[in-house]
Amino acid sequence: MKHIGLIGGLSPESTIEYYKIICAAFNRKHGGLNFPPITIRSVNLQEMLDLFNANQWDKVADRMVAAISDLRNAGADFAAITANTPHNAYDKIRERSSLEVLSIMSATAGEIKKNAISKVALLGTKPTMEYGFFQRAFEKYGIQTMIPEEDERDFLDRVIWKELSHGKIRAAARKRTGEMMRKLVDRGAQGIILGCTELPLLIQTEDASVKLFDTMKIHAEAIIAFALSA
Repeated sequence: MKHIGLIGGLSPESTIEYYKIICAAFNRKHGGLNFPPITIRSVNLQEMLDLFNANQWDKVADRMVAAISDLRNAGADFAAITANTPHNAYDKIRERSSLEVLSIMSATAGEIKKNAISKVALLGTKPTMEYGFFQRAFEKYGIQTMIPEEDERDFLDRVIWKELSHGKIRAAARKRTGEMMRKLVDRGAQGIILGCTELPLLIQTEDASVKLFDTMKIHAEAIIAFALSA
């Protein structure tokens, strides 16, 4: 199989979940104590967050490309970024990467289309919700994307960086996020994208009246499928 290269640390909480999902999927297929070859190149989240907030996507790409180079030198056959927000620089990263980089947007869009859904709400960090890269990527698949109101985006961004990235789950944050999702469904959302790999820590299936698309789980399963492909 292909040697998997992961860019992690964005945050450590989600990196751990990616690792667990990938290893479990491989073990279900091969049994015993069989687990896949994986190399993780962890980056400093604070440095990346400063670049996200400054909209310095060229520099984000620089950091990701350098990390991919390290993964290649360690023997990885392809790479994946274990977070949504850095994918705002995906086109720049793909153009310069020494390895194929599996897109979280493509994997998620494919899953949405399988469910015959054409209008979704996108939850995530402010850059993910506001920059527009995800919306443009989904448009290519005929998927319309909506986002929460500005004050709700500010709230969700704070929860992600100040709480979820440290593994903190508050009932109050879960309640307000549930209210946010109900408003999005009232506006016509047929499904909700958990467009931050920490959000599954906060939001469960029972919290929404429509289908949730967990980008972390979808992406991780696409990674192991690609690793096992010929």
